[in-house]
Amino acid sequence: MLFNRRKTSLGKTFQSGEIIVKQYDPPGSMFIILEGRVEIWVDDGGKEPFLVAVLEKDNVFGGISLYDNSPRISTARALGVVRVLSVNKRGFLQWLGEDPTFALRILLKMSERIRTLIAQLVSLRREVRELRQKVARIR
Repeated sequence: MLFNRRKTSLGKTFQSGEIIVKQYDPPGSMFIILEGRVEIWVDDGGKEPFLVAVLEKDNVFGGISLYDNSPRISTARALGVVRVLSVNKRGFLQWLGEDPTFALRILLKMSERIRTLIAQLVSLRREVRELRQKVARIR
């Protein structure tokens, strides 16, 4: 469990398809998913945005901009009805003071996401290499 049960009555609800945060928005808060699923995607200038992840209950997103005070690097959209807890930097630091294990739980979730992203990157590199080999054989 990522968060203390006493906080479960808090949070904001988003309807299916609603944008929670948008890429390039100014930093503000990180979010903890209390209920539902959230898709995270990046607009890289192509025809379609790049889907980075689909996150479920007890996952966090939006933390990077909270830590480094930079604009949002991705967009988060509700998949179905979603309830999230928004935690600003001040609240995050206060929460850490009250429950130091919270930081560890956040780090574990972020580590899990990094591992998943690395596996996706390796898979994409493999696909690119195979496509290059096919193109070379055609020539």
